[in-house]
Amino acid sequence: MKPFNTAYSSHTKEGFTLVEMTVAILVGLMISAAALSLMNNQILTFNILRTQNFLVAEAPQINNTLNRIVSRGSFARLYPSFEDATASTNPTLTNADTLLLVFPSTQQSGAALEAPSFGVIAFDAPNNNLDYYPVADLASLNALDPDNSPHWNISNQVANINYFIQNGVLRIRVTGPHGGSIIYTNTTL
Repeated sequence: MKPFNTAYSSHTKEGFTLVEMTVAILVGLMISAAALSLMNNQILTFNILRTQNFLVAEAPQINNTLNRIVSRGSFARLYPSFEDATASTNPTLTNADTLLLVFPSTQQSGAALEAPSFGVIAFDAPNNNLDYYPVADLASLNALDPDNSPHWNISNQVANINYFIQNGVLRIRVTGPHGGSIIYTNTTL
């Protein structure tokens, strides 16, 4: 038996060559780029679906409710804020987030003509609420308090609302929580 001599032993390969390392890194980078691209596409698709969900599910319900309320009104006035509407100050034709409606007087058979009633549709930006406040008379309108007055919640998924008059027609732009927006044309006032 020959003694072990390191000078005559064959050298074994103990690592990767520079070419093999370069190929491995390039393959890893291509897989990472493909995975990142797929993830970005999934995020974009998810955002589109969230926007579409508001436009398909919530927006038609908002439209039905607004049409029912607004179509009953005989007169409307737009205000930039809830406080302006209750104080009857600063009416506007554009960029309003509060709509004051006057509902016509009714006459029951043989009875005297009732006084008109009012309704306020207001957007509460901090809470993303679109609320309707029915009001029996002008004194109640002046005392209306958004925190303590009875109201109906139309939607809590509205990111912004903009009432405006265009060519004598009331238009309402409703923007959802993910940027999708739709414009309703309700009635001529």
